[in-house]
Amino acid sequence: MKKLQLEVEEDTDFLLFGLVSGYKASKLAFFLNQLPVLDFHRVTDLSLPDFNPKADISFSKFSFHDEENHLDFSLVANKEFGLILINDLKQFDYLLIVRGGLEFFDPKQFASECMKLQGVQLIAPIDHEKVKSKISWII
Repeated sequence: MKKLQLEVEEDTDFLLFGLVSGYKASKLAFFLNQLPVLDFHRVTDLSLPDFNPKADISFSKFSFHDEENHLDFSLVANKEFGLILINDLKQFDYLLIVRGGLEFFDPKQFASECMKLQGVQLIAPIDHEKVKSKISWII
């Protein structure tokens, strides 16, 4: 009798947006929360591993889980304290990651609504498969 094996693929499907803003992360999250679909809350900063235990390299992070549409939003600072999180995306101050039920999400309408907000100078979709840096560890 032939053995059957269940293969489960990890769900790595997500959308990535780059944002340009002159505001600090908390102020940008406040402006983004003006959209009815978002309600960002500060979570533990994204820390980078470093061999120097005295060095604390971390980037601000905000998160929101939309239970109704099964979506997870994460806003991560790409630039902080003169450091850049993803070098390939250094033109963006922040990265916005959307995961989950993407069939319930219209990225063009979302970007259009974001551009109307104070504090958002630019929002652009990014094809994460073309980014050379490994971005999967920040998700």
